[in-house]
Amino acid sequence: MLMTEETKKPEPDHVTEAEQGQAAAQEAPAPEGAAAQEGPPQPEQPDWEAEAKRLQAEVADLTNRLLRARADFENYRRRMQRELEERTIYANQRLILDLLPVLDNLDRALATPPTPGDERLRQGVELTARSFREILAKEGLTPIEAVGQPFDPNLHEALATVESAEYPEGTVVSEFLKGYKLGDRVIRPSKVQVSKGAPAQSE
Repeated sequence: MLMTEETKKPEPDHVTEAEQGQAAAQEAPAPEGAAAQEGPPQPEQPDWEAEAKRLQAEVADLTNRLLRARADFENYRRRMQRELEERTIYANQRLILDLLPVLDNLDRALATPPTPGDERLRQGVELTARSFREILAKEGLTPIEAVGQPFDPNLHEALATVESAEYPEGTVVSEFLKGYKLGDRVIRPSKVQVSKGAPAQSE
């Protein structure tokens, strides 16, 4: 059956409220929260205060390491310099020990009482001994003080003891052979006689 224009069902000229609400929901912009969830994630902001503290601690640690390294290097430099000086001083120790008996003989010659007519010879010996001591002193050799000093086993070697009213007990009374130090090292102790105190007075 053909429908005529009169029998066609007219389309409604109005839209229902439900349809209007659905269309409005589709056209309305999405809420901010929804848009944030749908978009790319935002990067977290760095904690600048914590980063500054970390950098300060790192700088302090590096500074301490630098100071320790500098102190270690300075100690190493001083130690090497001291060892070099000691090697320089003690390099000639054997030679000096071999020359000391010559100086001892010169001292013995000068210790003998002078005799008439040997003045010029004695002056020559004195001059030789003086020059000899000056040369050895430049190499770091120094004599050890003995007579009148308290006995020190690090400096003196006691060969005998004697009762003495002049010196207190444990004092060097006389010297058999002069001792010498090379730098801070004793290369030959003084061979001495030590007092053992005055004898007790009988009543």
